[in-house]
Formats: sequence, structure tokens, C-alpha cells
Amino acid sequence: MTELPTAASRRPALPALGFAAALVVLAALALLMLRARPVIVTGWPDSPAGQRAFAALAHQLPLAIAERPRDPRLRAAEGLVDLAGRRFDSAARHYQHALSLAPSYGEARLGLGVTLGMKAADESDGSRARGLRLRAISQFAAVPEGDPCRALAIYDRALLLERVGRKEEAWRWAEDYLRGDPGSAWSLALKQEVQEP
Repeated sequence: MTELPTAASRRPALPALGFAAALVVLAALALLMLRARPVIVTGWPDSPAGQRAFAALAHQLPLAIAERPRDPRLRAAEGLVDLAGRRFDSAARHYQHALSLAPSYGEARLGLGVTLGMKAADESDGSRARGLRLRAISQFAAVPEGDPCRALAIYDRALLLERVGRKEEAWRWAEDYLRGDPGSAWSLALKQEVQEP
């Protein structure tokens, strides 16, 4: 005798599909970022394709978050969408939420640092800008060794240390980054920005 489907088995897989779609969009964004010309602090493409990818991600995130509300990756993705839209305060809140769920999550530390660094670049008060840069540097420093985001955090740390006038420390971190990536467009930009003291 054949079993009839139950209500649970007929439930749509929409939230799970939303989560999978959000991850695909994140992968597409990563590919676009890797192919883009580097922009300091870390940057991403401002192309129409990049903006469409961010819009698609923003559309899919609520579905994924409804399915997995305590997933720090999704909260960091919310931060990325707001950061791309230059909504720095909202981006910082999302990254901080991700860190409340997973304090050693390197991507969220990197994202919060980039957010603070970009907010500093828009700040007209020099002392406030410096404070934001120092807070960003502390986020980059907190990305754990072995984390996939560690190299980017070292890169950004070197740049911001240079911008706050800590040139010797900036050069030490730039050298650390350049040992692992001696010839990319990113390393060329870093060499132009951070000079040996």
C-alpha cells in the first residue's frame, strides 16, 4: 500500500532554497571582487553587474535569515549589502550582530573593519576619522591566524596604520602581506601606499 504524503513532507523548501541562492550570490560577488581593480580600503566592483548581484543578495537574504536566524554568515552578508550601499551605521550593526553570534568570525571582523575605515574616509573631523581608523585596525588585528580573511585583514591593517601615521608598524604588516602575495595588483597598490620608513 502506498503512503500518502504528510503535511510536513509537502512543506515547500523555499527557505532552504533562499539560503542556497544567497550563498550562490555571495560566491558570484566574490568572483567579481577578485576580478575587479583593487580599490582602497578593500573595494568591490561598482559595475552594473556588481550592483545587480548586491540587489539579488539583498532580495534573498530575508528568506535565508528566516530559515537560519542565528547564522553569522547571513548577518555578515547583511553587513556587506549595507556596506556596498554606503550605509555604514547599519553595516556596522549587522557585522556586530554576526560577531555576537561568533566572536572569532574573521569575515565579520574584516567587514566591520572595512566599514569603520570607509566611514573614516567620509569623516570631516580629523580626530574622529583617526578614532574610526584605530577601531578598524583593532578589528583587522582580531582576525584569527589561519582564517581565510587574515591576508585581507593584514593588507587593510597596513594601509590604515600608514594613514594614522604609524609608518614602521604599517611597513612590518605590509611586508607580512607581501611575503604571501608578492606580485598581484593588490600588492602593487600596497607598495605604492606604504613605503619603507
